[in-house]
Amino acid sequence: MNRLLPFALALVAATMFFTACGDDSGSGASDEISMNSSDDEGLDAASSSGKTSKNSSSSKGSTAKSSESAASSTSVIPGTDRGSSSSGVASSSSVFLPRRCEEGAKDTVVKENSTAYMTCRDNYWRTDTIIYPPKPKVYPNMDRQFDTEYDPVYGEFTDPRDGQVYKTVVLYESYQSENTIEVFAQNLNYGEMVDSSVHRLDDGKVEKYCELNDEWFCENGWGGRYTWSEAMGISSKYDSVLWKDTTGGNTRIHQGICPEGWHIMNGYEWENYAKGTGLDMASKANWGFDKMYVNSSGMSVLFDMRDYELSWMLTDFVLPQEMNDSLANVVSVNDDYVSYGKSVGAFKRMNILYIRCVKDY
Repeated sequence: MNRLLPFALALVAATMFFTACGDDSGSGASDEISMNSSDDEGLDAASSSGKTSKNSSSSKGSTAKSSESAASSTSVIPGTDRGSSSSGVASSSSVFLPRRCEEGAKDTVVKENSTAYMTCRDNYWRTDTIIYPPKPKVYPNMDRQFDTEYDPVYGEFTDPRDGQVYKTVVLYESYQSENTIEVFAQNLNYGEMVDSSVHRLDDGKVEKYCELNDEWFCENGWGGRYTWSEAMGISSKYDSVLWKDTTGGNTRIHQGICPEGWHIMNGYEWENYAKGTGLDMASKANWGFDKMYVNSSGMSVLFDMRDYELSWMLTDFVLPQEMNDSLANVVSVNDDYVSYGKSVGAFKRMNILYIRCVKDY
């Protein structure tokens, strides 16, 4: 009898153990059905049953989590008010379906940085045009236009034709030379501004173009840009035919559209008086930082603008001499070097160039 007692006790314990496991297994299956059933009826039953998992201990917080889990297994299809138990399929298919529309309808879609104009063609929306707002005009700071550490001799000249005041600078032919010239320390700005997108030629008046088609640049140091014939003050026909006046060559003194008593800076003057590197010519307004020898000549050259906050780091000046019927010599300046025009040319008609004026001597 005593030997059977431990066996009986073990049998009772095993029976209780398997009964408990069977209960847990049933609860797990029920939970699995409520979360994974693909038919609406099973899902609704699971979400309304109020059953908790075996770890919930029937607490309010765990019950809330269970309700949230059931709710998250449904989703609303765009354009409807009903939930769907097959939410994964419905949601993904709605993302890839193009918007249907009525043939010929128009629509405008406005976003933060663009506006799209759309038309319904073949019952689907098609984009016609996207318009981006213009960039804000951030003008360069011109406080340092004439800055230099090399103490050039600056003066001023007032153009009697329009009252415009120009800063001038005295240049020396060589070190300790007594030969000097007085030259504009900024570009000539004379004439009527015209739209740079329209190539107008009117021999009855002086026409100028401005950087980025914005008159601010003409009035703030850059001055006007001119075709070769306009700068020379001769008929526009000479932009495509030879002028044939070869008097003086590289040393020609030609007034052009400079004020009375002044002439267009010629090749000899550029090469012998404005000598040096591009840095020696360049204005400090071209950079946001200092470089050695910048503007040591006092010429304060400003580079062509690529955008309101970006330049091309180069520019070209008119010379009063031709290479042939369609090309004229020019002086090119960038931040590294100066090309003095002996073999540098530009199309007379197509290029618009700056002018520096020199006082007659």
